[in-house]
Amino acid sequence: MVRSLIFLVMMIASLSACELLDKQATADYETATKTLSAGEYQKASTLFLVMVKNHPFSPLADNALYWAGVTQFLYLGETERALQSFRLLLKKYPRRDMAPAAQLYIAEIYELGYNDYPRAIEEYRRASEYSDREVRERSLYSLADNLFRVGKIDEARDTWLRQIKENPKGRRADLALYRLGTTAYSKGQLAEAEGYYRRALAISKDKELAVKAKFALAQCLEAGENLKDALAIYKELEPEYGNREAILIKIRALETRIHKKSY
Repeated sequence: MVRSLIFLVMMIASLSACELLDKQATADYETATKTLSAGEYQKASTLFLVMVKNHPFSPLADNALYWAGVTQFLYLGETERALQSFRLLLKKYPRRDMAPAAQLYIAEIYELGYNDYPRAIEEYRRASEYSDREVRERSLYSLADNLFRVGKIDEARDTWLRQIKENPKGRRADLALYRLGTTAYSKGQLAEAEGYYRRALAISKDKELAVKAKFALAQCLEAGENLKDALAIYKELEPEYGNREAILIKIRALETRIHKKSY
């Protein structure tokens, strides 16, 4: 009976201590977050890291490491330190919620911070293996983009196709379709390119991308001698195209071609 009572008291004391630690960890995390929102980036980065050091078992520890890395990369220009923070997150909390986003950031750092495209490809492949839907889509798109950049065109095409197949209504589906169109066009596959451009236009809500896709579609139709259809799209684009003089030159040149063909 006495032993049972002692055990119960110890359990209650242990639970109380854990509760206090959790509250302190949450308070420290919120302080770091408010500091980041206030624009005190160096201080916020330090507070996030201190929070992880003091509360390594907190459910918020992976979030703190993630935001430390983001702050270091985006606001402080501390690229190598950011990589260290993200790698530490993956090492200590590989199955936590922020692990996929951390791996994606590592890939983006190698691409955007170091212009190391082969290493970025390697890291994007790792990120694309996570089940997180958004991380997978972003990773696959960027993986294809980097493959295209280093000249692996066919592999890039296959990766964009995989992205579309997995997430046909994703945020980057229109971009992938547009890039598939440009890839097909570069190989002279005009009918295939036209199909991709039209699919991109059908789902895109991005005005800038829509303008690019329409212009590319018009060029594709023009290359295939569908001159009247191409002209109609160029005229439709005229009010919204950034360089009005350039689009007018296109229109006049195409009108001349159509006129000569009518003889």
